[in-house]
Amino acid sequence: MRWFRTTPMWALVPILFVVAGGAWLLIGLVTMPRDQPIAIRLIGTVWYGGVMAAVFGVWIARARRRAGGAAELHTVQQGLRRGEVPEGVDVSAWSATADVQRRQLRRNLWLGPLVFGLMIVLALWLALSQSPVWWFGVVFFVGFLTWSVVSTPRLLRNTERVREELRRRTGAEGPIRSDT
Repeated sequence: MRWFRTTPMWALVPILFVVAGGAWLLIGLVTMPRDQPIAIRLIGTVWYGGVMAAVFGVWIARARRRAGGAAELHTVQQGLRRGEVPEGVDVSAWSATADVQRRQLRRNLWLGPLVFGLMIVLALWLALSQSPVWWFGVVFFVGFLTWSVVSTPRLLRNTERVREELRRRTGAEGPIRSDT
């Protein structure tokens, strides 16, 4: 996964385009195989892939810039997942990324179960009223709901541990200067 997280943006955005567009095309072909002519489906695929690549590209670029680069963002994310802060890190960059992570995780405590619960209900309705293929969607969303409920509190605890360590280091070393 490190190669994906440290891939340069000029290479990452086309990969995101292909993955998002390909997923859109495959899902459309499986769930509605005869609803659209292939030309219309391909136009929609290119449009969706382009929009998603642009949105995710901007999101990833902002996170990388805030953390001090792709390699540093990868290091920060590993530290947040493990709940550890290595020696000699840029405390201000780590603090900014940890604060963003904490806000996202606190929101995910209620938003993840809500979204995935609603998606389970929708997939169930589609499986019962449209096509049995939607049972795969039910299984998919139950898996994501379980992952969200289990991993979010653990990641939040680890993020809080990192934030405490960063606060301790800032207090012990004094304020961090950005000109050094």
